[in-house]
This record gives sequence, structure tokens and C-alpha cells, in this order.
Amino acid sequence: MNTTFKVGLFVLVISIISAFLIIKFSGKELGVEKKYYYIYFKHVAGLSIGAEVEVNGVRAGRVEDIKFEKDRIKVKIYVRKDIPIYKNAKAYIKTLGLMGDKYIYIDNGDPQYGELPDGAVITTSKVYATTEEAFATAEEVAGKLNKILDEIHNSIGKGQLKKLVENINKLIENTNSMVQENRQDIKKSITNIKVITDELKTDLPDMIKKIDKVAENLEQITSENRENFKELIANLKDTSKALKEKTPKVLDDIDKATVVLKDTIQENREDVHVSIQHIKESSKKLDSILAKIDKGQGTIGKLVTEDKLYNQVSEGVESFSKPFKILNESNLDISIYGEKHTGNDDTKGGIGLAFSPASDRYYYFGLISNSNGSISKEKEVTTNSGTTTTVSRDYGILVDFQYALKIATVRNSSLWFRGGLKESSGALGLDFLYSKNFKITSDIYKFNRDEALGEPDKPELDIGILYRFKKNPFFLKFGGSDLLNADVRGVYFGGGLMFRDNYIKYLLGAMSVPVQ
Repeated sequence: MNTTFKVGLFVLVISIISAFLIIKFSGKELGVEKKYYYIYFKHVAGLSIGAEVEVNGVRAGRVEDIKFEKDRIKVKIYVRKDIPIYKNAKAYIKTLGLMGDKYIYIDNGDPQYGELPDGAVITTSKVYATTEEAFATAEEVAGKLNKILDEIHNSIGKGQLKKLVENINKLIENTNSMVQENRQDIKKSITNIKVITDELKTDLPDMIKKIDKVAENLEQITSENRENFKELIANLKDTSKALKEKTPKVLDDIDKATVVLKDTIQENREDVHVSIQHIKESSKKLDSILAKIDKGQGTIGKLVTEDKLYNQVSEGVESFSKPFKILNESNLDISIYGEKHTGNDDTKGGIGLAFSPASDRYYYFGLISNSNGSISKEKEVTTNSGTTTTVSRDYGILVDFQYALKIATVRNSSLWFRGGLKESSGALGLDFLYSKNFKITSDIYKFNRDEALGEPDKPELDIGILYRFKKNPFFLKFGGSDLLNADVRGVYFGGGLMFRDNYIKYLLGAMSVPVQ
């Protein structure tokens, strides 16, 4: 082994040892996974970079950096990654021994709050007093203690302390004597206080609740009727003033009226006596009539005593009031709408009334116009050249009249069946009312279309949805139109107004029906 190799090997070993010592004494750790946290303090009391960090008493890291941030000091630390720090952790700056070395002590918190992520801030921090502050505080306390001892020494020398002790002894003796003399009364008082305390402990919460409720009601009444109270006080003031002014005059008028009344009675004493006799005779006749009624004599007596007549009258009144009861419990919904069908090129517009005598049924009556009209009549004319078929269309006002019945209910949704006339032709319908504002509808009608030339062979089937807005009376509708006939199949869309007006219902119910 030559000299150059030995020198190189020696330099390499010394370099490794030096690097290890530098890293060791600088606080750096190699091969250890770390996580970093930040702590804010008002002051750090001499804490320096590289100071130790303990977690629950275990050495766990070092101070990485210290710098000012506005009016606070921001301390960056690192902790071994395998040591958990939770969100309610607390950080303290403490002093290590009498030498005054500073380090950071961390209480890692409670696992139930969850682990604090890497790079977060430990929000709770505190700096314990330094050794110098502790010595200063001890010196201050010692000075105060010396002063107290000097004052006690002076008091003993002047005899004041002895006199104070004698006074205290006399006070104790007097107190003891008074307690002995009033022991029974004191015992009773303590017992009464205990009973009152137990009762208050039981009743006080309910009393407080009632007082709070009364106070709340009084506050509400006062706030709601503040103007009325003001007006009432003003009226009372006016009334008091009027009484003060007019009471003497009223008393004088009463005195005068008393004199006049006395004179009038003296002048008409005989007439008053005759009137009293007539009242007595009328009373006797009334007693006789009531006795006959009680025995069931006469029409009124029979009405009072016989159940049959009462039942007949009651049944008549009930029958007479039944239509009004039905009318009162029913509802009337009015709709005004328009719609466009793309496939068969229908344009429709109309008005409808839905009368609901109960929640599970309704009658629908509507007037509608259709741009294509309706097939009303078919004629066959036979001549020498053959048979000619003609179709009559009605372009006037068409009629809708249907009866609807609820056939099933699922939670808040319901299924309805309809039947009757639609656009002056036979029709059937099925509706699924998902909610008050959303409905799926289906109609099949125009069953006589196959009788006319140029018309589809199958009846018209429309399926769509109707949505009614919650805060206003508008609604929209759209869906598939004439779905059974491929040549004219399309979509329809439209909308309009739908609202409830029971005033019209009462007007219709109040109309008199002419007798034939």
C-alpha cells in the first residue's frame, strides 16, 4: 500500500467523521421522514434555530426557522412523520434546566379531533416564564415578605398585636355565647332555609319558565298593540277631562229629573195601578197558553211535544241544506289555453271548467276551437258514373265534457281515469298526477276518422306532460301527437292560465233553474 493511498484514505475517513459531527451538532437528521408545522408567538424568549422539539416528553424534531411576520413571530418546526399531531394540539416554549436553554414542548392533542395535516398551523401557543423572570418574581415576593415581617415586628413592640389578639378572643367568646343561647333558633332557621332551598330547587325552574313566557307574551302584546295603547291612553285622558267638566251638570240634571219623575208618578198614580192590573192579567193568560203547549194542544204544542213532526221538519231542512253543503265543499278550477300540433297541423284554443264535488272525482266542461274542425257527417251520393263520398266538417265551437275518477293512490301521487267527449267526439283518458304541479296525461279520441277519405285510419292518441308553476297561475304542456298514425305523427306544445275561482261556483249554484 503506497503513501498516496494511505493519505487519501485518511482524508476520506476524517471527512466522513467531520460531516457526521457537523450534521449531529447542527440538529439535522438524515434518513428520517419529516413533517413541518408552524407556530405563532408574541415573543420567543430566546428560542433559537435548531432548538429541540418534544412531543409529550419525547424528542421528536427541531426548530427549522424563526422569522417576524407583521406583529408576530412565526416559528417553523419539523417533527418525525411517525409521531401524530392532532388538530387541538398545544405548543409551549419552556426552559430546559437552570441553564436557560429554550425548547418547544407540544401536547399532541386528542385523536377524536383528527390529525393535523403537514404544513398546517398549531393554533394554541404559550410561552412559560424564563429563569430570569422567575428569579425576579421571587426577589419581589421576598421583599414584600420582609416588609410584612417588619410591620409585624413593630406591632409586637408597640403592643398592638397583643391588643388585637385579645379583641379577637373576646369576639370569639361573645360569638360562642350568642350561638349557645340561640342554638335552637339557629337550627330551626337552618332547617327552614334548607326546606325553602329544596322547594326552590324543585319549583324555581318552572317559575322561571312561566315568568319568561309571561314576559314574552307581554312583550309581544305590547309591541303588537303599541299604537292601540297610545290611543287608549289618549281616550282615557279625554274621558277624564269630559267627566271632570260635565259630571256636576249631569248630577244637577239627575236631581231635576228625579223631581219631575216624582211629580209625574203622583199625578198618574191611578193609571199606573191600572197598567199593573193589565200586566197581571196578561201574565195569567200567558201561563194558560204555555200550559196548553206543554200538554201538546194546538199546532205549536204538537211541534214541541211530538217527535214525528220535529223529525219531518229536521229532514226537510237537512235535504234543503244538502246541495249548499256540497257546493260549499266543492272547488271550481278554470283554465284558458292554446296548443299547436305539428304532425296533423292542428291549432287549438279553448276554455275549460273543472268542478270537483269531492277529492276523488271531478266533471270537466270545455269549449274549444280546432283549425281542422271535426268530422260531423258522411254522405254517399250514387249516380250513373258511380258513388261519391263526401265528408262534412264542423269548424264551429267544439265541446269537451268528461267525468274523471281517481282509481289508485301511491303516496302523494294518484292515477285518474277519464271518459266522455273530447272535441265533440268520444274520448278516453288516463292521467298520472305525480304532484300538485306535475301531471302525465294521455287521451285517445276521434274514433270515427276512418270513415272519411284522406284521414288517418286510427284514432288520435296524444301523450304528454303538464307542468303548473307554483307561484303564478301559468302552466305549460307538451308531448307526442297522433302517435298511432305514422303519416301525421308529431309533437304538440302549448300553455295557458289555470286558477281556482269559487266565486263563480257560488254564482252558478245560486242561479235558479226554470220549472218546465
